[in-house]
Amino acid sequence: MRKLITFISFVIVVLLVSACGNKQIVLEHIHGIGYSSSGKQILIPAHNGLVAYSEGKWQNVDAPKNDYMGFVTVDNGFYSSGHPAAGSNLKNPLGIVKSEDLGKTLTKLGLEGESDFHGMTVGFKSHAIYVFNAQPNSKMKSAGLFYSTDDAKTWNQSAAAGLSGEPITMSAHPTDAKTIAVGSKTGLLISTDSGNRFDTLLPQIIVSAVYFSKNGELFVASPQSATLKQINLDTKGTKEIKLPSLDKDDAVSYIDQNPTAESEITIATFKKDIYTSKDAGTNWTRIVDKGTGN
Repeated sequence: MRKLITFISFVIVVLLVSACGNKQIVLEHIHGIGYSSSGKQILIPAHNGLVAYSEGKWQNVDAPKNDYMGFVTVDNGFYSSGHPAAGSNLKNPLGIVKSEDLGKTLTKLGLEGESDFHGMTVGFKSHAIYVFNAQPNSKMKSAGLFYSTDDAKTWNQSAAAGLSGEPITMSAHPTDAKTIAVGSKTGLLISTDSGNRFDTLLPQIIVSAVYFSKNGELFVASPQSATLKQINLDTKGTKEIKLPSLDKDDAVSYIDQNPTAESEITIATFKKDIYTSKDAGTNWTRIVDKGTGN
């Protein structure tokens, strides 16, 4: 009998430890998605800091709880804009910051206390930064598309010929600092000269999310389609990837690919669902349901 009681107690302890380890998280909003440099964690900037998904479990990242906007992961960390955590000595807004240790320490790149960029993209290896600036600041004298190739020390304004209105979504090529893709209400636009001239690749569609994969292929999502388009820009070849079943009034808002496993992709939606696939979209697993993940 004593052995039985001891065994039952052990099982209860194991269950309690397991329950504590599998922490529920709630995402008030999603302003980006990305994998850690190792590919072992999916990172989401929530309202109160980063959260990470790994081995089937969610956890809060042990770092200052900044409210990140324009969040983009790169080969050695992430770039972001946004607002500092309560009680922080950082100025509000953050301007542009970079971290190589999941946000434990931030390098301030500029425009702290001046600008909060929701529309921002950074090349995975090139680290070329593109922002859509909403209003003038000390480095950008007007609204519009700007880029920097020296970690925000200097900025150039793109002529943006062929681009009208504010982009819905942007993605910088992983290695070619001059190539950027923009999704708008009227189609998918591509520039190969640092945003000075845009050509329409997919006309007359609404593009809700666009993403350059680590090998330079383009993933494109539209609320008008139940698939992701995967486009090879060199050959113009297109592959259709079936999406999971989304609500009728929902659409893909962010896309990212595991840097160490090409077949693993993750998507987020405007209604705060997150799905991941380890087989290039053949099968999807929902890991966040309407902002709640277990």
